[in-house]
Amino acid sequence: MQTQVLRLLRQALSDDTAAFRHGQWEAVSALVQRTARLLVVQRTGWGKSLVYFIATRLLRDRGSGCTILIPPLLSLMRNQIAAARRLEVRAETINSTNQTEWRRIESGLRRNEIDLLLISPERLANDDFVNRCLLPIANRVGLFVVDEAHCISDWGHDFRPNYRRIVRILRALPRTIPVLATTATANNRVVRDIVGQLGPNLEVQRGPLTRASLSLQNINLPSQAERMAWLASALPELPGSGIVYTLTVPDSKRLAHWLKSQGIDAEPYYGALETNRAGNPGEPAPEQRDQGAGSDGRSRHGFR
Repeated sequence: MQTQVLRLLRQALSDDTAAFRHGQWEAVSALVQRTARLLVVQRTGWGKSLVYFIATRLLRDRGSGCTILIPPLLSLMRNQIAAARRLEVRAETINSTNQTEWRRIESGLRRNEIDLLLISPERLANDDFVNRCLLPIANRVGLFVVDEAHCISDWGHDFRPNYRRIVRILRALPRTIPVLATTATANNRVVRDIVGQLGPNLEVQRGPLTRASLSLQNINLPSQAERMAWLASALPELPGSGIVYTLTVPDSKRLAHWLKSQGIDAEPYYGALETNRAGNPGEPAPEQRDQGAGSDGRSRHGFR
């Protein structure tokens, strides 16, 4: 099986020389061969999505049912669907932006023609959706995946209350269904909380989270005026583009306006913004409106 997994890895990456990163093969093997419940804590870019795409492909080839994947953001869903299809995994999503497709997708689920279904945690709050789509296929789900699992924990930096509904869904699934939770941003406290939420049989695979391409620097600027002045003087000296995070929507608007007045190309960006401002047509979906809520109840916003 290891040879087959390596072939699929290279197919997904379009690279005939690609090799496993430490822990990737072990994670796929745990899910496919042992039907484990697994929490993978690995840095961004390690290849966590490859684990569940390859596991899905292998499980489907063995006759298992559809994989259910819970990602937190619509933008992640679009990227993951494209990546899954490179492995010839038939991926679909049900969310508030594609209601005209729901009937076709639900019919495909009943006929076992979908390999991977992506749904937002907010969908789990809809009893009609759960009863109509999830419960009829619960006994033949092949794999259940929780992406960005730190959102389950109220100690996490990006707690999403609807993620707690995942726990109830998991308890209703047969214990023989493998479960994968993934995150790149869980400290020891968050990991313990995730294990507490998802169950004591959850295995934890952890790797180093540091990235050589990133560096950190702390500058103490006590007042808002000092911070805004520093940004106006420092940003023109930095190469490329970037993101500055603010605590509130008014802060992001105020800062973007200030930087514009200083000749810097800046725009505010926040959850209630119309999506066509970010290059996508249409209004924001409910799944997008509450994204980024922190455990302190405030939203994280920024400008770019």
